[in-house]
Amino acid sequence: MPTDHKENNNLQKFIIGTFAVIALLAGIYFSPISHQPATPPILDNSTLLMPPKLIQPAGLIDHNSKPFGLPQMQGYWSFVFFGYTNCPDVCPATLFQFKTIAKMLDKYPEIKAKTRFILVSIDPERDNPEHLKEYVQYYNPDFIGITGNNKDIYSFSRQMGIIFQRMAPGKPSEPDDYLVDHSSAILMLNPKGQLQAVFSAPHEANKILKDYLLIYNYLSGLNP
Repeated sequence: MPTDHKENNNLQKFIIGTFAVIALLAGIYFSPISHQPATPPILDNSTLLMPPKLIQPAGLIDHNSKPFGLPQMQGYWSFVFFGYTNCPDVCPATLFQFKTIAKMLDKYPEIKAKTRFILVSIDPERDNPEHLKEYVQYYNPDFIGITGNNKDIYSFSRQMGIIFQRMAPGKPSEPDDYLVDHSSAILMLNPKGQLQAVFSAPHEANKILKDYLLIYNYLSGLNP
């Protein structure tokens, strides 16, 4: 009988141990971590920055002349483009793509509520807040225009990897009639105000939205 009792104890320990292992494995398998994407998504014409880059804006204002710094950059996924209102081609084309993407996001109301579109002027001499507001809201009333002095815009743009250069006027007699050569990339900031992705030209609304949804879902899985 003592032998049978010992064997029963061993059997009970074996059963308990087996169930413990099964429970542990089940916990690992069904934990939220296991459902996080193992690898970044395959994107069409954008680059995902992992880790994202910290951005530190200073001295900027929005089209309502209110400060636009890190606190205002947080809480949203932001499409950001550096351009100017007198731009003859790239800027209006990009703002039109923004308008199209915003409309397409109607199918995803939860994501749309967390998304915004920003134009940062690289021509503050001509783009005062009032003029900038009129320009961006022509495309969409919710679009945001950002401006500031040349030094602060330059600092902000360099942190985002954007370069621009004011060109000489076409006619010496018209000094205000000039173009500004600039990068055409679209930047994406995450809700922490960090540079998370870069969308390369040429820009097509459907491709941008596709990549954005992949990025949004992937990073939402990493940060539930």
